[in-house]
Amino acid sequence: MVSTGESNTNTTSDESIFEGSPFRCRLSFYGRGQNASAPTLINNKTNLHKGDLFVISLNDDGTQKLVMQVDEERTGPSVNPEILIDESIKRTFSVISFMRNYHAVQKVVAKEKFALYLVELQVKEQYLSRGDMWRFTRKLINTTVYLKKALEMFGMRATVYGLWVDAAPYRVSSGYITKDTKIVFRSLSACCTIFLQMSKEMWDFDHHGDTYYEKAVDGFLFDLFTRWKSMSCQHDVTMTLFSRVFYDAKCLEDFPTSLRENINTDHRGRYYEDFYRVIYQNERYDDWLPRLAKIKQVLVNYKEDLLTYHKKKLAKCEAEKMPNGTISCAADGNFLETLNLSSSVFERHFIDRPFDRLGQMSLVITPGAGVFEVERELANMTKQRVLDNGIGSDLVCLGEQPLFAVPLFKFFKENPNTADDYQIPHWMNLSYYHNSTTPSCFQRYIPRLPFDTNRIQGGMLEVKNVMNSIAEEPFMKPLHLSMEEYDAQVFRTQTKSLSKDNYPDKPTKAEIRVPRRRHVTLEYPPSIEEEEDCIQDQNGLVIVNNNNNNNKTNNTHPIFGLHDDFRHFNANIKDDIVLSTSHAGTSSSIMGNIPFHHTFNQSSQVLFYNPHSSSRGAAQSAETYFLVSNLFARLQARPKALTNPFAPASIRIPMVPGRRRWAHTFPMGPNKLPWHFHHLRQTENRTKEELSIGISTCAHLVLPGTSKRILNGLVSKRTRYHGKIPNDLSARHKRPSNYELNKRDASERKDSFTDDTRLSFSSSNTHKKSNADGSMKSLTSKREKKEAIIWGPTGVEPWSASMITGIDWKSLTIPASLPTTFDVVPSAEELNRDYTHNSYTLIHALPPQDEYDRKIKHMLNASNNHEKSTPCDNMERQRITFDELIDQRLSQGFQMIVDIPAHIHQKMIDSIRRAGCKETEYNRLLSIGRIYHTLSLVTEESQSQDTVVIYVQQHKPQYVFQPKSVMYKYRFQCPDSSDYDLAYYELQLDSLESFPWNSVDNVVGNHGTGDHKLSDLIKYWHTRLVLMPVSKDYTIRNIESGQTKCDSREEMSHEDFFLYVEHFVRFLFMLNKLNRVPIGSTECIHRPLDPLTGKKRIDPPKRQGKTLITIETFKLADIMSGDKDAINNLLNLFRDDQQGLLFVKDSVLPEHTFIAIEAIWWSIEHCEDIENEQTALDLFQFLFTEGHIRHCTNIETSFRFGFFLYYIVTERTQTFSLDLNDYAEVEFHQTQTYIPSMDYLGFGECKPMRLLPKLIDNPQVKVRRERFKMNDVNLSSISNTNNENLEEEVSIVLKRDCNVDVDPKHISDRREWATAHYHSFYNPHCLFELEIRWLVATSCILGDLITQWSQRTGTILGSNQVAFHLVPIPCDPFAEFDALRGPIYIKINSLCLRDKLANLPDKDQILRINIFQELILKRYGFILNACVSYKNEKIYYVHISGGMLVYIISNVYNVHYNNRPTRVVSTGRTSDDQLSPLDYGFYWCWNFCLGKKWRSSQTGEEKYQDIMLADFRAFCANDNNRLVNFWNELNDLANEKINEKQRISSNDNKSNTESNV
Repeated sequence: MVSTGESNTNTTSDESIFEGSPFRCRLSFYGRGQNASAPTLINNKTNLHKGDLFVISLNDDGTQKLVMQVDEERTGPSVNPEILIDESIKRTFSVISFMRNYHAVQKVVAKEKFALYLVELQVKEQYLSRGDMWRFTRKLINTTVYLKKALEMFGMRATVYGLWVDAAPYRVSSGYITKDTKIVFRSLSACCTIFLQMSKEMWDFDHHGDTYYEKAVDGFLFDLFTRWKSMSCQHDVTMTLFSRVFYDAKCLEDFPTSLRENINTDHRGRYYEDFYRVIYQNERYDDWLPRLAKIKQVLVNYKEDLLTYHKKKLAKCEAEKMPNGTISCAADGNFLETLNLSSSVFERHFIDRPFDRLGQMSLVITPGAGVFEVERELANMTKQRVLDNGIGSDLVCLGEQPLFAVPLFKFFKENPNTADDYQIPHWMNLSYYHNSTTPSCFQRYIPRLPFDTNRIQGGMLEVKNVMNSIAEEPFMKPLHLSMEEYDAQVFRTQTKSLSKDNYPDKPTKAEIRVPRRRHVTLEYPPSIEEEEDCIQDQNGLVIVNNNNNNNKTNNTHPIFGLHDDFRHFNANIKDDIVLSTSHAGTSSSIMGNIPFHHTFNQSSQVLFYNPHSSSRGAAQSAETYFLVSNLFARLQARPKALTNPFAPASIRIPMVPGRRRWAHTFPMGPNKLPWHFHHLRQTENRTKEELSIGISTCAHLVLPGTSKRILNGLVSKRTRYHGKIPNDLSARHKRPSNYELNKRDASERKDSFTDDTRLSFSSSNTHKKSNADGSMKSLTSKREKKEAIIWGPTGVEPWSASMITGIDWKSLTIPASLPTTFDVVPSAEELNRDYTHNSYTLIHALPPQDEYDRKIKHMLNASNNHEKSTPCDNMERQRITFDELIDQRLSQGFQMIVDIPAHIHQKMIDSIRRAGCKETEYNRLLSIGRIYHTLSLVTEESQSQDTVVIYVQQHKPQYVFQPKSVMYKYRFQCPDSSDYDLAYYELQLDSLESFPWNSVDNVVGNHGTGDHKLSDLIKYWHTRLVLMPVSKDYTIRNIESGQTKCDSREEMSHEDFFLYVEHFVRFLFMLNKLNRVPIGSTECIHRPLDPLTGKKRIDPPKRQGKTLITIETFKLADIMSGDKDAINNLLNLFRDDQQGLLFVKDSVLPEHTFIAIEAIWWSIEHCEDIENEQTALDLFQFLFTEGHIRHCTNIETSFRFGFFLYYIVTERTQTFSLDLNDYAEVEFHQTQTYIPSMDYLGFGECKPMRLLPKLIDNPQVKVRRERFKMNDVNLSSISNTNNENLEEEVSIVLKRDCNVDVDPKHISDRREWATAHYHSFYNPHCLFELEIRWLVATSCILGDLITQWSQRTGTILGSNQVAFHLVPIPCDPFAEFDALRGPIYIKINSLCLRDKLANLPDKDQILRINIFQELILKRYGFILNACVSYKNEKIYYVHISGGMLVYIISNVYNVHYNNRPTRVVSTGRTSDDQLSPLDYGFYWCWNFCLGKKWRSSQTGEEKYQDIMLADFRAFCANDNNRLVNFWNELNDLANEKINEKQRISSNDNKSNTESNV
């Protein structure tokens, strides 16, 4: 693509690229909408045909060209050549020459010359799973794209953002996509968690004179939000401040008793607590700049609020005992814990799945320089979680960039006498923010360290010799030794005869310092020597020798040469390499060129080493066994080969999968290096000359229209910063590795910076030097593998101290999703030695042939393609099922190796043949970490035409790395709360090896039917929806304007109660996609009973067009007596066209299908003997028992009262059976008579009526103990007496499942399916919950379907008095499993009610105030979540607007249990330190699922929600005596109910007495 030759070379190149001479052609523009660009059309007057590529000259001089492809040929009346292209090209390429009628066009024959290396697609407000991305990508192969081209595939929409060619540091305007092109999806609407580390440096001043928190808010966040606004980003943002506070305490007894169990201790014995304060929780704004004022306001008071928090909250006597606290520095902060909490949120991305969010980014802003002291195992677990989940982790440092490699982890030391150990976390994207708008007071240099203000005394600088002031430390290593020399001496095993004079550059006696002592224990079977046999090495190395060891041999032949580079003898680094992507507890890499065997055990590695091998190993930081001759040694004291942060490029390590997870996200630069725009380097002049561009050869490389275009070989200024490659890298020997890059990619050198690439930029002398040892070359050629540099995200970028790191604005503005492709595979030796292998065969039935043909026909019609559809052959049908299994693995984090290596392919073929199958050409290799799956579409001899056979092989590491889980204890403050609640969260690593992929494959292959249904063991996607009533009086507009009070929602009227029942029938009718018979009819049957009296109406509502017809009736007694003639007459009346039942129809239901509740209402209207719904239900139960009517799915064994589908049995439907469960059917609970929702009578009698919800036992779950503990009062001690007399119905199923037709418009090319998990019962006083679960469904198609449901729900025909709206709510509403969310505790001021309760027993006091809590919620417009619930499930309430959820802290209206939850939040004591059983309250949560697309006039905006919370808090605090007034109002209503009950009881007794007389 890059040409440096002369003009004649360019001419020859042009002839080989193009066909024929350029011709003049007329361009016409047309559009097809905003979702997708219009196809390119040509007439038959050109030499172009469908699929051909051609180049259009955009200007007269030919410096701007655009390559396009012919999508369709059309015959037209035009006599001149004409091309029709999308009109958006005029806006994208704003070139005046488009005003001309004719342009020069030339046909392309060498399509590969225009091939793109990387394509960046931009997605906004859509969710695409990685499986969807792969399907999208496959449709783009062999097509052309240009900048800002709109693409649409299967309902998924994307826009072309960036196009890159290989080995070029700039974007191009257009190009051709091949199968080798990398495609990356970037999101304008990602889930972003922004963490701001509030360490003590935040209040320091930088060298510009600003505090670091001002630099963070007014600088970085301002620039970031400005870019978000300019890009029209719609990110979902959670912003959190985090700090670690150390306390000045000597022991735990120094703390108040109430806090002692909450204090943590670090490795140095310091006492601390971690604090998190969430400022914004899942907020989505078009413009974030106005929010900076609130952020800065929080930061100003943050330090004082944090350090004085306990003293303000504790009682005065305990506050005086509280030790003083100080905020930690950035290096000592809770950095890794913060990343783990973020990972815990992103791990659950498939739960509460929003359809308008794609991508996940974790951004940490720190005032430090990128150095952190961390615990080793926690660092490894954090890295593994980030890599496994594909989380983009960005670290922005506000401090100055140091002169060593960053970010840098310094591990805790268990033994202070051991050397420091470091790790460079390659999995973090590091940026340094430099505020360029503020002038610096330093003109000639950049200070790298903050100034020591302690040296200023009395306004004067204390002048002293800083070097002499450094205290002598007995464990410091000699200053003259380099890191490499120190590493070498660490691994020396010299003997007693080795004298001190052997050391080169021996320090003088005055200079010698006592070095840090390393204890290295050499274990020998069968015995170990005593301590007196130890030899102390001069460098602090203690060696324990064996008596059986031959000292003469050791003296004569030292194991390690004195001047050898001892990195030759190191294996891979455990912390940064093996554990980077594998879950192995042992080292999986062994030095190459080892002629002996390799033996492993689960805890460590045994290594047989040949001392005569001259091969260089890689750096090792793991526990390793060495066996040299008869020497068997274990390094127990963690002898580490130190990572030198000043020369990370010199450390050569094995290439492992974790280093390449994100490799295909970056474009490839000129030196075959990934191009990172925020790493600025100097460019050599020779490299700059090689970057000159030949315009005539590569015309499509030119950026059209602006000053960014490249003319006459001049390169953009951006290229001058491209990387300078150190020449010394080329002189390094090749080192062995466990993994090798994909051979095809390595040979083309597109994806990796290999040793051969480095050699090409070095001198010829280097080539001679590297090839001098012919024997070594022959030895290593057979084991040549790829290596990585310890620094950098992909392992191939060299590091330089002169490199300047800026801000990666692209990653922070439009974060990328994890690529679907990969290029690292294990070698054949490693595959056989370190992996376990298992396989299984899947045999599934294929969907019918006509279903595929119908899909293809609908797709062609939808795309206006006039080509004749060809029948889908059998192999194509099998491939669709085969691709679905690949889709699932990609969606769960796997990546695909496009070209399967030969040794893996051969192993796969051998296994297939041993299983008795025959291979085909359809094979795939996928990987996640060190787990590899091969999927093969195979055939069997006895295979039928309607089955597919898929052979799956799994390769897993033998030894799994599973770190110990950490129960993390911290304090958490959610938005709108003033308390830091104590919280626990278990940090743990999910075991990918134990994931049941065979179960997933069976569920996918069987489409979720039969015995293979969705279960909790499978990570399926799900989102929860609720159907809620809309009130005509209690509206948001009235509340915001002040016309209506927040606590003014009245009891639902009788009429509205039954109208909601009728509307719910219409909702289910819409949800099930049913039609009336005849088609198009909008008739419906109304409830013919009076809402107040419950008796039959005198003038029931008539059906349309039936008002003049006399109603034909029947006799109930004749039917119930079994009179066959009467029954036949009734069945005929059912089928009557004028007065019969309203039947429903769809493609599979039998004829004469009706809805149960409508049949009940119809029978009341047509029978004088039926006065109520229960009598009508008995009638149809009799007909059901006699076999005259049946349930459509044959599931029900009785006639249900509700929305159920039954049909009249005829001769044609006598044997009808429907196996599929495609219909949502709901039973109506407590709707035959009106019941109130406000329990006034229960409030007065202290005996809750408990009509709603009805509680039943759950036979599958054991009774669990109390979970919450409020104010040290265990609520489990209070008996729940109101549930003792309830009827227990174990057989009742509270939730049902049905299939969802995801793709009714046939947009997709495959069978899409999902499952609806919904409430079995409905009552108008409660919510109706509908949870959608799916595995094989295009998220965009499903999201559009749910949006359509929501829109149609609000427009259901019927009365204007009542309506519904459908909104999403969280599956985990009160954040039991979300570490970064929490409820807001709102306490009821029970002190003002003590006199009201003084005359009641303690038990009745608790019952009355608990009922009082529920009545408060209902007055504020909150609705119960279910009408029937299990006794061990939590009961909560959702506001009628859908934006708020509340949980009552009560033992009457909720059930608590004490099992160890994933996350616990406690509120602590009250401010007055008084404990009372009446100190209950509420947990208030916001509905973070209610995004912008769900907002409406019924849900309200942020202003309305703030008004509700403020008013609710004021009410509970008895502001203006409102709480007491409401209590008095309820007391009066309760007395009325009690008196009414007594009157009724008295009248009943009087009637009974008179009847007895």
